[in-house]
Order: sequence, then structure tokens, then C-alpha cells
Amino acid sequence: MAYTDYTYLDSDDASLRVYPTTPETIKPRSINVEILQPTLTTVTNDLTTQRRSLGVHRIEIEYTYPAMTFEQLQPFVAFFTAMQGQAKAFKLKVPKELINDTQHITDGDLHTVTTGYAKGIKEVVVNNFGNSLDPAIKGGNFIQFNNHDKIYVVAANGISHTDGTCKIRFEPALLEAVTSSTTLNTFNEDIPFHVIFDSSAIKFDVDSALLYGFKIKFTEQWKN
Repeated sequence: MAYTDYTYLDSDDASLRVYPTTPETIKPRSINVEILQPTLTTVTNDLTTQRRSLGVHRIEIEYTYPAMTFEQLQPFVAFFTAMQGQAKAFKLKVPKELINDTQHITDGDLHTVTTGYAKGIKEVVVNNFGNSLDPAIKGGNFIQFNNHDKIYVVAANGISHTDGTCKIRFEPALLEAVTSSTTLNTFNEDIPFHVIFDSSAIKFDVDSALLYGFKIKFTEQWKN
């Protein structure tokens, strides 16, 4: 038998480094999501508050796990160690039920951008949503274009046209241009977040029954 190939751990491509989510791995008891959109505010002499968006956007996710044995904890400790804390980016497959409404978690259709859009655009037209649906896509859904890793949040409900196309408004503005061959994630699948660990330390506790308590936080890192 050949030795295990560990080259994926040191590759510039993070796609093969996947946070443990196998059927044998214990699932989180709860998931906390935080969406950060910093705003610069100043107060004038007449106490008027002036606000300016910095145009940045980041999603943070925290998993809290039920009590587990050390054997169940080991894959998480091993993966954190392999990532050298915050040093390496990896993929976190976030459950589709968390990021899409019930209308869309069974939608396996391929939705393709109808034309090219430049970096900085916040609205794109996408096909294959069905005839005159209201809404065709709901605000609050997470979407991802297949040519880059950034997660975008749908900012308002979108109604589809009679030909099944739908204009989607999202935040933040496109961080990469998209073309007419760019597709969205399929809503019936988990979205692979491109993340790093939020801390350079991993912490867990153990009780007298040798059951371990553990939670871990991830920060979106859409580029390595």
C-alpha cells in the first residue's frame, strides 16, 4: 500500500482541504452566523450623523458541538493542527438549510448569468427560475458564483420575468467580474465557504465522564 499523499495540505489550492463533515463526524448542536458590513460614521456640529459604507462584507460562522468522546473530537483537533491555526484557508460546507429558504433547498436547476457584469455591480440577471414567480428568489439567501469563492447575500426579493430570468440584487458588489457562462450555486447543495479559523488557538473542555465540550469559529476568507 502506498503512503498517504499529504501534498494537498501544503498546496496553494485550498479546495481539497475540507473541514471534517463526514457521516462519521459528530454534527454541530447549533450554528451562529454573523454578517459584518462596517460603516464609517461621523457626527457634525449640529449632531447630524453622516454615514458611509466601506463597501466591505464578511461572514463569520461559529459551530457549537454537543458533548463528545475524544475519538469524536480527534478529527477536529487534527484538522486545526494541519491548518496551522489561522495560516491556511480551507472549505467549510455550510448546510443548505441554513443558507436557503424552503422554496429553494430542493432547487437543483442550473442558473446562469445572462450577460457579462463588471466588478462593482450589485444586480445581475440570471436565468432558469421559472415563469413569473413572485418571488423567484428571496432576500436573505446566500449565493455564490462559480468563478470565485465570495459568498453574497440576496438583499431583496426578486421576481422572475415571463422567460424565467430574474434580476438579483445582492451585497456586497461583485468582487470579481462575471461572464455569460458564469453560474450560481445550486440551492439544493451545501455552499463551500472559503474560510480560515477565527483564532490561532483551539479550545475544548472535558468533564468527569470524559465527555468533551467544543466550539469553533470560522471567518470568511474569499482569497487565500
